[in-house]
Amino acid sequence: MKTLHQDKYLIRDSMYNLVELSLLARLYEEHCLPSATSGNLNKESLAQTLLKMKATEGKGQLRVAICDTDPVAFFWEYEGKTALWVHPEHRAQGLEENLRA
Repeated sequence: MKTLHQDKYLIRDSMYNLVELSLLARLYEEHCLPSATSGNLNKESLAQTLLKMKATEGKGQLRVAICDTDPVAFFWEYEGKTALWVHPEHRAQGLEENLRA
């Protein structure tokens, strides 16, 4: 596990549990999809994202940055695609590079 800025951030591989995957799937749906600008989440799409994230276990990479107790960034590599999202308040802290490492 890598830490940044005197233990402010913890970067780790996902634990692939339902609670964490639900949070990450919601962040992905809200911030990484073109349809996210509408402000309405599609529950079917959210469920599909959660299933894809779970299927990543052992076949791809899903890394999370935690600040205090909240996920503030993630890097997801799956099916030859990648998604990287960092909460605006935590950008320019080196998270982007460290999540890809």
